[in-house]
Formats: sequence, C-alpha cells, structure tokens
Amino acid sequence: MHQDDEQQLQQIKAWWQRHGSGIILGLAGLAVILTGWWGYGAWQERSARQAAAAYAELLRAEQGGELEAAEAAGERLLDEHAGSGYAAMAALRLARIQVEAGERGRAIQTLEGLAEDADTRAMAELARLRWARLLGETDREAALALLDREVTDGFRASYAQLRGDLLSRLGRPEAAAEAYREALGSEPGLGAQARELVRRKLQAVEAEA
Repeated sequence: MHQDDEQQLQQIKAWWQRHGSGIILGLAGLAVILTGWWGYGAWQERSARQAAAAYAELLRAEQGGELEAAEAAGERLLDEHAGSGYAAMAALRLARIQVEAGERGRAIQTLEGLAEDADTRAMAELARLRWARLLGETDREAALALLDREVTDGFRASYAQLRGDLLSRLGRPEAAAEAYREALGSEPGLGAQARELVRRKLQAVEAEA
C-alpha cells in the first residue's frame, strides 16, 4: 500500500475511534425518531377511523330514534376523540338529542363545552348562539351576557336577532328595537323569511317604545 494511503487509513481509523460511537448513537436516535413519527402517523389514522365510526354510530342511533344509544355514542366520541374533527359535529348533535330528551341542562353543558373548546371561531360562535338560545328560556339576563361580544360577520345578524328577542321578553322595547335594526342591517344578512319576521318584531317593539 502506498505510504500516503497508509497514513490516510490510519487517520480514518483514529477519527472513527474518536467519533464512531457518537455517529452510531446518532443514527440509532434518528431511527427511533423516524419509527416514532411513523407510529404516530399510524395512530392518528387509526384514531380518525375510530372517530368516524363513532360518529356514524351516533347518526344511525339518532335516525333510528334510539336517543339513549345516540347520546351514549356522542358522549363516548367526545371522551375518546375530543381532538378529532368529528367531535364538534357530535357535540352539536348531542345537544339537540339532549333537548329532545328533555335534558336541557345537559344540552347547555354540552354547548358550553363546545363554545369554550372549539377549534374554530365559527364553531365556537355557533355553539354560543345555541347555548344562549337555550339559556334564554330560564335566565334571559345570563343569555344576554353570552351574546355581549364581538362576533364574525356571518353570525352578527343572528346574535342581534336573539338579543332583540331576549330584550323584548325582558320588557325593554327600545333596546330590542335597536338590536332588531342591527340584525336587519348586518351583512351577510338573514334569510328572506327571517328578515320578514324580524321586521314584524321591530314594528311591534317600536309600537311599545
């Protein structure tokens, strides 16, 4: 072997003796990370399938009129797959099932949890709107407090309409009229039938003011 080659070989051996164990450990660590990443991806996929199956079970039970089974499926989905995309949809349906079963208190709790934990602002605002609507049947002032916040354009008219309804029932026609005007003036606005209903309500409270 050429002398220069022998020197280079000795240098490589010496370098490997100094750094080889570290390289091996680094490669082993990388292998563990990659294995964990693939394992996490597989877990996510399996969890998503399970959440989808639980939501399908909820829908089947609801459509079959089996409200207790539907409620159980919805609660199980929220407990086991709270971070999935199906959890918010399940919470909305679960609240409706609870209302139909006469469990308004539990429905309020379900909507409250969704309003506080929803991944998107739109879903939180929808849950809060339904929460306030239910709460307004027993505690109108508390319901008004829930609605006293800035919301996105898509919910502004609906929030204002509900505020008008609550204020009207509380015997505050001037404030109700202001809320109804806001509902009519918001864009995007209410549907044609809802707008006509709000106009009639506005006329009624203006006559009282």
